[in-house]
Amino acid sequence: MLYDIPPSIRNRMRYLERLDGRHRRENVRQFDRLRQVPPATGRFLAVLAAGAPEGRYLEIGTSGGYSTLWLALACREGKRRITTFEIADEKIKLARQTFRSAGIEDIVDLVEGDARKHLKAYKGVSFCFLDAEKRHYLTCYNLVVPLLCRKT
Repeated sequence: MLYDIPPSIRNRMRYLERLDGRHRRENVRQFDRLRQVPPATGRFLAVLAAGAPEGRYLEIGTSGGYSTLWLALACREGKRRITTFEIADEKIKLARQTFRSAGIEDIVDLVEGDARKHLKAYKGVSFCFLDAEKRHYLTCYNLVVPLLCRKT
């Protein structure tokens, strides 16, 4: 999974890494700049997701779709899908371009809007990557935990 990343995904990762670097160098306003994990963290997320039990995969905070690309690798491996939530219009547009150019539109559902308003509709969650505004973490956490799969 991590050693044979399709060129379309790898190329989009590199593009987003460069864009994120530029945003940081130019001190783009925090809400407007890309928010993405470092590549090593992306690999770690993919491994964690690949080991999750059967159930839904969620990502709260899509940004440009960088971490979604890593999670999509695990989804492809396990024949799963991921639902990702984003609130910022410009990031939604960039994420849609990311999913299209990386060829992962078939396994990614991008929900436009505040995840806190949509989460209750998602039961049986086996994996959730929470990467939203830090001030919303506790609220999102409290909404997601009751949705998690439980071993009996």
